[in-house]
Amino acid sequence: MAIERLETFTKQEASVVRITTDDGEQGIGQISPYNADISADVFHRQIAPYALGENPDDLESMVDHIIAENMKWPGSYVRRALCGLDTAVWDLRGKKEGVPVCELIGGKPTSLDLYASSMRRDIEPEAEAERLARLRNEKGYDAFKIRIGSWDSKGADEDAWPGRTEELVPTVRDAIGDDAVLFVDANSAYSPDRALEVDREVLAPNDVAHFEEPCPYWELDWTTEVREKSETTVAGGEQDCFLKQWERIVSRPVVDIVQPDVCYLGGLTRSLRVAEMASEHGLLCRPHSANHSMVLIFTLHMISAIDNAAPYIEYSIEDHWAEGMINPKPVVEDGAITIPDEPGWGVQIDDEWLATADYAESISSDQSSYN
Repeated sequence: MAIERLETFTKQEASVVRITTDDGEQGIGQISPYNADISADVFHRQIAPYALGENPDDLESMVDHIIAENMKWPGSYVRRALCGLDTAVWDLRGKKEGVPVCELIGGKPTSLDLYASSMRRDIEPEAEAERLARLRNEKGYDAFKIRIGSWDSKGADEDAWPGRTEELVPTVRDAIGDDAVLFVDANSAYSPDRALEVDREVLAPNDVAHFEEPCPYWELDWTTEVREKSETTVAGGEQDCFLKQWERIVSRPVVDIVQPDVCYLGGLTRSLRVAEMASEHGLLCRPHSANHSMVLIFTLHMISAIDNAAPYIEYSIEDHWAEGMINPKPVVEDGAITIPDEPGWGVQIDDEWLATADYAESISSDQSSYN
């Protein structure tokens, strides 16, 4: 069996990959979302030539070979594009074996608890608290994440507006109740001193369970200092797409909970390696899955199989560009989602979504270019 054709169906937000082998087997995957049209070009130029003609059963070595061949392009776009190939092969494997992907990696279809993830910093504390409390009543969530600091800060200790974080956290805590789990995400906003001040004065008094990316993610020393001195569990890693960087993160450790993103990191194969690294160092894994594209499906399957999974899966509560992309659409019931149990990823891409996407293909008879 060999990979004969690699197709992409691309919009700016996301690009779907379809793999076809010389015996007619197929699988679907997804290139990382966001500027996916750029990543799709990278896929056909820098991923497909090394995959066409190869045996998909040798995925692990193929992934490593592709990374090595792209040594002069060490940035995230190669990894984002690689995710499309990797996840399509996993779907093909599951369909070939007649089982969901989670069973291929040691898990099983089950129901997994979600945390309702807010993406907003433009919302007043009272309004944020009201909508989260409403979602608890309507959807059954018992865990939530809110955004603190400023997106633009990157270690400069700025807030979306003065005093917002200090007002937001206790306001939300009061609204969702003492028995709900509360996470916060700073998206790299703070220096160590300010992060620890926020932890001591705002987070710890309000029983925050997870302080995500308190400092610029590239400043490992800063985040390590926060983890060592913080009263709150520190999480991070969504941006990190280099396995050598992950070795540094888990060996120190820089964080208490690792958060690889299946799409940003380059697929399920590499994400499982990060989870295993973390497990070997006694760390929990709570993958990043902040949108409603296929990354949510990938993460559900992964979480069911790893032995160091932290409770709760991220689920965005915002109106979403990926609505209508996946069939059947995952349904939230009592704050949880059930892993699809059909072979492969267990879902399909909506026909209308595919029909309105830009199409390209690479075929084994012409590995130097694509149509």
